[in-house]
Amino acid sequence: MARYDAYLSSPISVSIRLLEPVQLSIPTTEQRVPGDPFTADVKDHPGWVAYSASGEAEGQLIYAHFGSQTDFAKLQALGVDVRGKILLMRYLGWDGRKVRNAERFGAAGVIFYSDPQQDGYHYGDVYPKGDWRPPGGIERSDAIDLPYPGDALSPGWASVPGAKRLRPEDVPLPRIPVLAISYGSARQLLGYLGGNVAPYDWQGDLPLTYKTGPGPARVRIQTKMNNGDRPIWNVIGRLPGKTAPDQWVIVSNHHDAWVFGAGDPSSGTAALLELSRDLGQMAREGHSFRRTVVVAFWDAEEMPTIGSTEWVEQHMEELLDKAVACINMDSAVFNPDRPLSVSAHPVLHELFREASRSIPDPKTGKSTFEVWRDAQNTFRHTPTEDGWDEFFNPEAELSEPYVFAIPSDDADAFFDYLALPASDMYYGADYGVYHSIYDNFHWMKTVADPQFRYHAVMAQLQGLVVARLANADLLPLDFATEAGFWRRSYQGLDKSSHEKGQQVPKLREALDLIDQWEMEAKGLAQDEIELLSDPARREAAQSHLMELNQMIYKAPRNFYRPKGRADSPEQRNLFFGTSYDFQGVSGTSLPGIRFALDQGKVQEAEREADVYLEALRLRVATLRSIRQSIANIR
Repeated sequence: MARYDAYLSSPISVSIRLLEPVQLSIPTTEQRVPGDPFTADVKDHPGWVAYSASGEAEGQLIYAHFGSQTDFAKLQALGVDVRGKILLMRYLGWDGRKVRNAERFGAAGVIFYSDPQQDGYHYGDVYPKGDWRPPGGIERSDAIDLPYPGDALSPGWASVPGAKRLRPEDVPLPRIPVLAISYGSARQLLGYLGGNVAPYDWQGDLPLTYKTGPGPARVRIQTKMNNGDRPIWNVIGRLPGKTAPDQWVIVSNHHDAWVFGAGDPSSGTAALLELSRDLGQMAREGHSFRRTVVVAFWDAEEMPTIGSTEWVEQHMEELLDKAVACINMDSAVFNPDRPLSVSAHPVLHELFREASRSIPDPKTGKSTFEVWRDAQNTFRHTPTEDGWDEFFNPEAELSEPYVFAIPSDDADAFFDYLALPASDMYYGADYGVYHSIYDNFHWMKTVADPQFRYHAVMAQLQGLVVARLANADLLPLDFATEAGFWRRSYQGLDKSSHEKGQQVPKLREALDLIDQWEMEAKGLAQDEIELLSDPARREAAQSHLMELNQMIYKAPRNFYRPKGRADSPEQRNLFFGTSYDFQGVSGTSLPGIRFALDQGKVQEAEREADVYLEALRLRVATLRSIRQSIANIR
């Protein structure tokens, strides 16, 4: 049990009242569903937004679409002044950033809702008949938007008991009240809005014409929050490796939930508990892995990703030395009618595809590989809750499943902080009961996965990937696929820069180095096959495996930047980054060069280009060194 003290948030009371043109109390709790015992006490589970300020705000209502910087600019162009107003915004991505935008433009408060255009009847039957959000469903979220993950009061260091703490008033947490309602309640509010007809692309799926306001709707919102330090607990188990105990394969899930959390996260918790039971049984029967398996159940993932981040901060140097990968499964099953979603460091992509080939799909009998690919082809033009990433081409028919290149959730700290191979997964990112009271056992048992067959699929997928990493003679990390993503990143950056009349510095040199990297990576893969397929050389290699595997799993550290970017010290992965203080970024890959160009800082982009060239040269040299070590084994 690993304890940390974290700044957490919970509601004491929330309320919304429409004051004009009529007086009406707007529900802040969800609706009971006949036959669903988990909805019997909806009054005990209000809709709320974590880290909202406590307070009261009253003002005319304005519909602000998704609350992006672009949306606020459009409101200004329409002559809509948001100062002192209450903003009604749709959910979908970066909720904390939306609140920060609202504060910057002078809004007095924010109300969030999920439009059925994103996760309601637009896509299918609503709960309890189907998997999508009913009119009374409320999505919960956090409104935090900080330039670092984890505990808000301990940026960059672990919040172990007794550690230094920042003061909440010195951290840019929300200063205005924020809460959440259902789209049934949002329809009531939107129905009393006048003003401009909202732009065409702002229109949602509720049966009315969306208008911006302000007014004549006038509302009062009240939030009383319990925000403060409380203990959280990670649960960690270890199965020591037989021959390489100092090489760690981490397998994880989180155990906290917004309400009942049958899908998020408990489907993943159940699957990892089953995998843990299998690992324990194998150990009792005398079967052990080469490498140590660390099983972790993180706390406070929803607040966001506090438990995993604090653990990584506490064990940073040890992880840099010993960690092979973190195979996280935030949740196992949401919606088996939608595609399996896997996001992973590119060196792990082929490993996931390989594992999926040997797992039968419960409905069709085909392999999970085939069903995964076919579902992605079916839905590749359909907007997804998580979004197709910047590398995905929806126009191209997939011949194999697409794996996202940027892992999410509790994999973040391993990937962002340490540039380590990490992954996340769940079956069906798109579903409607996300973060609502309806994400409960009754929904899982009657709608999502009644026989728990896809829970078993996900346990198998996570287990097979972990077993391969923990027991392979040579670690199956695919550096050639990684080179392909780097090439596409440079090419994409070149395209977006040309559109702004800019040039990517040292582009040709970088692409030449990536070509060399890919050639060496493909050569290494062939070298490994030849080594392991020759009985004499394989026997001779046994005394070299520890050293060889250490060289292999430490190769991803080529792109680890110990001090991080100047604007974000906690982000230390050269491949990926997010922006905090500016809008209009052209993507997330190659952040050092990209963000400098996005802000017109040409000299900084040139300096960053040199940093990237140095790392690319190191990658080529690293692969050549591994190949030479294999060639010396006779």
